[in-house]
Amino acid sequence: MNESTTANDPDIEGLRRFSRHADRDLSPFFAGRREELADLAQRCEDTLHDWRERGRAGGRTVVIPGCPGMGKTSLIERFEADCNRADDPASPLAFRMSADDLTDSGALAAALAEAAFEETKVRNVLEATGADIARRLRAERTFAALKEAFFAGRSKARPVCLLIDEAQTVKPAQKEALRKLHGGHYGLPVLPVFAGLNGTEAALRNCGISRLSNKARMPLSALAVPEAAEAVSAMFRRYQVEGDTAGWIAAIAADSLGFPQHLHVGMAAAEEILAETGGVATAEGLERARGLAADARIAYYRDRLAPQVERNGAVLVELVHALDAKPVVTDLERWAGEFMEEEETRAFVSALIHDGVVQKRLGGRTGYEVPIPSMRRWLTEDFARELGAEDEPEPDGPSL
Repeated sequence: MNESTTANDPDIEGLRRFSRHADRDLSPFFAGRREELADLAQRCEDTLHDWRERGRAGGRTVVIPGCPGMGKTSLIERFEADCNRADDPASPLAFRMSADDLTDSGALAAALAEAAFEETKVRNVLEATGADIARRLRAERTFAALKEAFFAGRSKARPVCLLIDEAQTVKPAQKEALRKLHGGHYGLPVLPVFAGLNGTEAALRNCGISRLSNKARMPLSALAVPEAAEAVSAMFRRYQVEGDTAGWIAAIAADSLGFPQHLHVGMAAAEEILAETGGVATAEGLERARGLAADARIAYYRDRLAPQVERNGAVLVELVHALDAKPVVTDLERWAGEFMEEEETRAFVSALIHDGVVQKRLGGRTGYEVPIPSMRRWLTEDFARELGAEDEPEPDGPSL
């Protein structure tokens, strides 16, 4: 803050800094997801209870699937942050890892040790058993030391929540670690949480984790619009925005439809305009911000369409209409196979699922859906019109 700026003036530099922040997953303003955060905390507590009762805690693996931009990374980041700043000595010890970290079981053991045991007393237990965390010696020795340390402090033990992001990238090379984590074979109160795209469960099954119940799934849906408004309101308070803040907050939240990626680009667009207007929310500025956000949403939709999907754009539009019709489409490959060859059909359907264009309906309902309502509208209206224009014949040349 420079000398000419008072404590109550809009934070223009803060606005500019946020508008330059391109990562859709790392918005500093979080809202909603209270039920999901409470659910993760309860699952950690249940894991610790199982471990105390039976000496192992397996089968409680959590999978958080969702299309790109649904807020999976934001959720696990928030859970990790909440656990790390909790004053409760019984709160979970949460930390994030990548799927690649699971390939080296020694590295996994060291990471668990470093996350769970910071007290001198427990480190002495580890050293007494010959586990050298810094050098990551043989995983068996480190895990044996961890198990002994956990049981030594059994009454004061805390559950460890292992948060693996981009979990759709797990590979057979991680099979052993995944199987032991899921089955509780390390003998530790560890809850593995896998957040990834809609193909995550299939990737885990390919690595041997086949016994995943419906209770293991924690699919994310859109935020309620009032929750989206909470995030925008927090942003405006943080940067001390002046003017018609209520109108801007309501419009940005409503335009997002509660979809986290849309909310973030709406906030980024708003802050870009507010940085130009000196932090004053005006009617003209709001229209400009909404236009920028709309352009960003369309760019996001286009980015979701893989080449094999865009090549079959007309089939995609037909599919979107079919998903809302009767009878319900329950087999995407069978449906799409009416329009294209077998190999192309598999690539088309795989891309649709992987990139989050369509997903299985939530709430136990049969069939598939486009998870983002505004994307559905774009596909059936603007995208369909573009396809129609491409199919129109070229005008005849001038007559001679």
